[in-house]
Amino acid sequence: MAMLGAMLQTLKRFWFARRDARDARAFVHEFVGPAVLTHNPRHTVYVRAYYRYCVALFRSALQRRPQAVHLVFGDYLPGDCALPLRRIAFQIEHTLVKPGGGDSDDAPVSATPLPQGEGRYLARLLHRPALAAADLVLDYSHANVLHLRNTGGFDDVLAHTVVVTPLLHEHCFTRDGRDRSSLTLFSDAGEGRRGRFLAAARARGLPIRNLKRCFDSDALQAQYRRTRVLVNVRRSDHHDTIEELRILPALQSGVIVVSEDGPLRHTLPYARFIVWAHYDTLVEQVADVLRDYDTWHMRLFGDPELPQVLTAMAAANRDAVDAALTRWA
Repeated sequence: MAMLGAMLQTLKRFWFARRDARDARAFVHEFVGPAVLTHNPRHTVYVRAYYRYCVALFRSALQRRPQAVHLVFGDYLPGDCALPLRRIAFQIEHTLVKPGGGDSDDAPVSATPLPQGEGRYLARLLHRPALAAADLVLDYSHANVLHLRNTGGFDDVLAHTVVVTPLLHEHCFTRDGRDRSSLTLFSDAGEGRRGRFLAAARARGLPIRNLKRCFDSDALQAQYRRTRVLVNVRRSDHHDTIEELRILPALQSGVIVVSEDGPLRHTLPYARFIVWAHYDTLVEQVADVLRDYDTWHMRLFGDPELPQVLTAMAAANRDAVDAALTRWA
């Protein structure tokens, strides 16, 4: 057994070394005026669209306000550079984790109550040393940041963390051309709580299609523009941060999002434009939205406040990036 364990460790180190070398080759060095942006256009596919969106925000800011700085997005070891170096890291994990959730060893008990009031969530922060060492940390979720801030003890990361909300798609609220009734985006469609939901929905006769491994931003937006309803169900019973990386781009694309509810929902500026439901009532909620789709669509996308909210969120993203560059100037 000891020999087998040693062999597995050797193979693991070899795999990670190959992966690191491959990722290092994927990085590009882009000149934007006097600045250099070092980033990976082939970043991890699951969050590639968000990564590229954040890089684009910094590119745009440096075009508006040129600045001599070298920005490095993610894990890359640059050589000698005369420009001031600033490292930008990404926090894309769930920080709201129930006791017993994966990778939650030594995570402190938070101030956020569990759904039934039977205790409190843990505050989980993966890759903390790397985040603390960065010059800036980008998080997609206000709920993540508020959860850690209210817990206390995370100032080494939160002092240089900003929220950049994932406004990944163009606004398209039209009702026409939506020939797909309802959609899920589950990579594990036959397993666990997601599999149970799909089985119950199909037994109810709901015409739900599951689409796997669609991560390209343009391809996904094209799918959304054909879709009336997106159903969002968390994969795990333990990791409960609201999945804004999925629900916000769908909302931008005019899809009615029926999402499993989550803690700290009030931190989402667009919360009232999402249809929230408890896991046990998701099937009936989806059926209700599909049955009265026109009314729901008018209620959500006919509200003049929605474009204003999304515009304000985009401005907040730009302001956060501008403020970081101003601090480094």
